[in-house]
Amino acid sequence: MKTARILIADDHELVRQGMRAILQGEPGWTICGEAPTGRQALTMIVELTPDLVVLDISLPGLNGIEVTRQIRRSSSVPILIVTMHDSDEVVREAIESGANGVVLKAEAGRTLAEAVRAILSHGHFISERVGRVVGRNVSDSGLRDTHLKPLRLTPREREVLQLLAEGRANKEVATDLHISTKTAETHRSRIMAKLEVHSMSELVRYAIRNHIIDA
Repeated sequence: MKTARILIADDHELVRQGMRAILQGEPGWTICGEAPTGRQALTMIVELTPDLVVLDISLPGLNGIEVTRQIRRSSSVPILIVTMHDSDEVVREAIESGANGVVLKAEAGRTLAEAVRAILSHGHFISERVGRVVGRNVSDSGLRDTHLKPLRLTPREREVLQLLAEGRANKEVATDLHISTKTAETHRSRIMAKLEVHSMSELVRYAIRNHIIDA
């Protein structure tokens, strides 16, 4: 196995330590950086140009799905999504966002190194669990329900949605995204209209149900 530089992004230090221990135990693999938030992951991917990114799906500020979507606009760096959510919607959305593979956190202890090795060698990792999902016909009505509404939002609206659901006020959203407060308010109104929710509590429930944030 040739030398590979790996970036780990997860908001829990103990989880990062565990993944680091697993990956650094493999010959020729080194951890070139660690990021606790989605935005830091974006910056570090650009600055460090790793050979592979191990990306938690539930990163604060910008979740792993959004990080992957944004990176795919300009880079083909291999991305392995790690998630605690064992659901068809999450797996399918991760693959459609451009990830090269998906690993469940409950199985990471025994499959993380295998997944990284497969992606570095063949460009993808399809476990039996993921294969059952991506192997389905995407026109299946069971994969096109109201739980997939985030796909109707623009990339900026998805960013605003996550920040609002994490408890940020309009002014804080504006500061984080370098936009005006009025623009943040406009995004908030459009998001609520598109998703047909009428209060912040509904918006938060929606974000939790769709795995945009953790409960």
